[in-house]
Amino acid sequence: MTGPGEVSFGRLRRWGLRLLAVVVALGAWQAVAATQSLLLAPPASVVRVLVRDTLVTRVLLDALLAALRNAAVGYALALAVGVPVGVLVGLSPPVRHVLDPALDGLYSTPMVALAPLLVVWFGLSPVGKIALVFAFAVFVVVINTKAGLTDAPAGLLDAAAVYGADTRLVRLRVRLRHALPSVLTGARLGAGRAVRGAVAAELFLYADALGQYLIDSGASFEVARLLAGVVALTLVGVLAVGSVGAVGRRVRRSSS
Repeated sequence: MTGPGEVSFGRLRRWGLRLLAVVVALGAWQAVAATQSLLLAPPASVVRVLVRDTLVTRVLLDALLAALRNAAVGYALALAVGVPVGVLVGLSPPVRHVLDPALDGLYSTPMVALAPLLVVWFGLSPVGKIALVFAFAVFVVVINTKAGLTDAPAGLLDAAAVYGADTRLVRLRVRLRHALPSVLTGARLGAGRAVRGAVAAELFLYADALGQYLIDSGASFEVARLLAGVVALTLVGVLAVGSVGAVGRRVRRSSS
């Protein structure tokens, strides 16, 4: 049995390794930037621009918030549609046989390719951006939800049915309980894909605040400003995935 001291040491060791990886990455970044200053800005310059554009001028912060509003709506729709569809596909073999090829094909399709079609359908409006975020996130939610329901061990279902009066209801409850970790994994992965979809919408649909910030920075060769935007988006993605993961861990604890 693992004691509290061993758990604390393991957590400390894990965070120490992560910190070491960050330090090594920053050192490598600085070394490359020192020899390729025109192509790569040093970390200190990027941090300086990041602080200026988020806390002083707020141009990057306002652009991020505008893009994240579209990401939040698209992600919420992806969960609202993806989980029920995944449950339906996972519980119904006929539906699964019909929809599985389409789901696999759509999941492997580069969603950026839908951008011109969304412009035709929705014009230059936020609806098109929300639709692209939805397309980025929904299929990973559907597929993970379906996998959790279809992967329930037959032995577990049979054992659970022994203790229930209604065999069909008991088996359904066991499958839903078994699928919960997969559903939460799909939600966590979908959060990261929603951020990616929001950035793709800014760049490939029409350049609004965030898209204009990134495009103008690249066009004017302001590498530090461009990297500041990339770093900000990376932090937003990590925060989104981590927040959904924390909620998922709390749900698992409360359901256990």
